[in-house]
Amino acid sequence: MGTTITHFFGQALTGQGIKNVYQEIMKETKTVYLLKGAQGFKVADYLSKLGIFYGNKGAAIEYFHDSFFENTIEALFVKEPHNILFLEATNLTFDSVGSHVQEISLEDCVDKQQVVEKQQDFLNLSNKKDDYYEKCFNALSTALKIHDDWEVETRRYMDWKGLDDKTEELLRKVFGKKKLEKNGQKTHRLLGTLTPAGARDTVQSITQNLEKRLFIKGYPGTGKSSLMKKLVDTAMERGFDAQMVWCGLDSNSVDMVILPELKLCIFDSTEPHQYFPEREGDEIFDIASLCHPTEVEEANIKAIVANYRSTMYDAVAYANLYAETERTIRQLFDNAIIPEKLEEKMAKLFVD
Repeated sequence: MGTTITHFFGQALTGQGIKNVYQEIMKETKTVYLLKGAQGFKVADYLSKLGIFYGNKGAAIEYFHDSFFENTIEALFVKEPHNILFLEATNLTFDSVGSHVQEISLEDCVDKQQVVEKQQDFLNLSNKKDDYYEKCFNALSTALKIHDDWEVETRRYMDWKGLDDKTEELLRKVFGKKKLEKNGQKTHRLLGTLTPAGARDTVQSITQNLEKRLFIKGYPGTGKSSLMKKLVDTAMERGFDAQMVWCGLDSNSVDMVILPELKLCIFDSTEPHQYFPEREGDEIFDIASLCHPTEVEEANIKAIVANYRSTMYDAVAYANLYAETERTIRQLFDNAIIPEKLEEKMAKLFVD
């Protein structure tokens, strides 16, 4: 049986700022290695190699991709029986960590003289980067507010009683009378994020081993996220595990719920992550038919959508400028890496 490899984004660029769920993932682990002090691309290469190493041992692997560099791995979760999280954490801070978390300093793998010689370059690039970062997130914050306006237009014409009835029907269909004699465990991931190439998600990878996929079709603001949160609450009451997969724009919104013991997921299958049934077990869960905006609201929505898309284009443009500058910074750090020292340090993580 082949190793299961799943891809996620490690962080999301949301309207409320950067969101990651690494602190939540740490609760699933036995050991966490925080790699700090060598913030170029070379550490990502070792994370990829570690994934191959543990995958060859039969462990399921989760790769977490960098939001600004899709092909760059910023974290690796090696699942049962190892349960190890490797995380490039030079620029990450956490409120609190347990005794199972180990910080590995890679600062001695960097030629400090080279860094000092490029200090002015780093300063100039960092100032540019910070400016693009602020403009990107200002655009995302504005886009989220516009999205809220979109929701106002749809909410007033939603059949909420019809949604309640449909939700109860879904809960009966999913759970029936099933109940497990254990406590349900809740875990967290991200569905996708804005990237320099636009909105991206890893839906197909996330759902590759599920037998049943429910595609929610409905307008913004008509209860999709609330419906999924109710599904999670019911799962917890009945002893089922649930994975909450969070939205890449609104950090408070859920875009997918996975019930691993039932091999089932339900997710918001509307733009920017619009999918349709394509394999056995796929089914549309339609709530769009419960919302009937008037022609006036439809015209208002059309104008709002155009404004929203224009603002998101601005965010993508600034994400590109940020990534271009950040790439140069990381390459300067990579040039200062002492390869043999990094190899020696990272080799200790390949444990037989």
